[in-house]
Amino acid sequence: MLQVRKIGSDERRGFDQAVRVGEFVDFPNTLKAVTCDKNEKNAITNKNYVLKSGITIKWKAPNEDIGDIHIVARFVSGDEYWQMTESREIPMNEFPVNLKNCGKAKSCILYSENKASCHQDDCDYILTYSVVNSTNVEFVLGGSAKGEQNYLAVGFSMTAEAETLKMISCMRAKTVAEIKYFTFNNPEDGLMEYPMKMENKKMDLDGDRMWCSFVVPMVTTAEEDHGLDLSVAQFQIYMRGQTNYTRGTNFPILPAKLLTSKKEVSIDKIKLQYHTMEKPKQNSGAETLSFAVYFLAVTVMINYFVQNVRMNL
Repeated sequence: MLQVRKIGSDERRGFDQAVRVGEFVDFPNTLKAVTCDKNEKNAITNKNYVLKSGITIKWKAPNEDIGDIHIVARFVSGDEYWQMTESREIPMNEFPVNLKNCGKAKSCILYSENKASCHQDDCDYILTYSVVNSTNVEFVLGGSAKGEQNYLAVGFSMTAEAETLKMISCMRAKTVAEIKYFTFNNPEDGLMEYPMKMENKKMDLDGDRMWCSFVVPMVTTAEEDHGLDLSVAQFQIYMRGQTNYTRGTNFPILPAKLLTSKKEVSIDKIKLQYHTMEKPKQNSGAETLSFAVYFLAVTVMINYFVQNVRMNL
C-alpha cells in the first residue's frame, strides 16, 4: 500500500494520527485506489498479486498548503514483507507561489475571470508582497499566460485614473518569462522601459501558467523621476493582457479597463489584508437598452409638460 503523508503527523513517530494528503488520480489497472478518509482516494494498493515493475502513478496535491510531506509504503517481495518504507522528506516549494499566511504576514490580491474565488492553481492573476527588513519589498506575480506573448503586472500611481504609471511586469517571451520595469507619463511617449535594481529574481513558465518572484528596494532612485518610491501610499493597479513586440523588445498593451485599488495603499500597512479583486464592470446590452428606454420616457414627459404649459398660457 502506498500513501502520501504530512510530515509531523505520523503515529509511528509518536505524533498525532497519520494525516494522508492528496489524491491518486491515475494509475495502472493492476492497482486500485483506497478511500481512507474524506472520501478521497488517498491510498493505493494491489488489485492482484501479479508481479509488477515500472509502475507510474499520478498523485494530485491538495489545494491548500499542507507543509512538508513524505511517501510511505509497504511492500511484499516474494516471501519478504517490508513493514514500512518511507521516502526522504519532500519540502514544500514556496515558488512559484505560496498563499500561506495571506492576510497575516503578507498581502494577497487574487483575481479570476469566471470564478468568485480561486486558488493558486486556477487564479488568472495573483499578486503577493511583503516588506523585508523595512528596506525591501518581496513580490510574487503569477497567473494565466495563454498564447505566445502575455504579461502580468502591478502598477503604482498617485491618482486613481493612473494618469502617470510605474509598473513591474512579469512577461512571457516565447518559452521563458522575464521581469521588466516600465513607466507611462503621457500618451505621446507611451510606455518607456527603464532598468530597475532587483534581487533574488525567479521566473517560471509552465504551459499556460507564469510566475515571477523578485525583491526591490523600498525606494528606487532614477533620473527624471522614473524611480519607484514604495514608501508613500499610492493607488495600485493590477493588470494582465497581451504584449506587442516593438522597438526590438516586448511592451505590454495596457488594458482598456484597469483593476485599481479603491484607495491609496501603503505597502507596509496593508499586509494584514486579503481580498479578491472584482472584474471591471462594463455596461451590458440590457443595461444600455434600459438606459435608452429611461431616457426616452423622460424626454416624452418633458415634451408633454412643455406642451401643457404652452396651452395654458
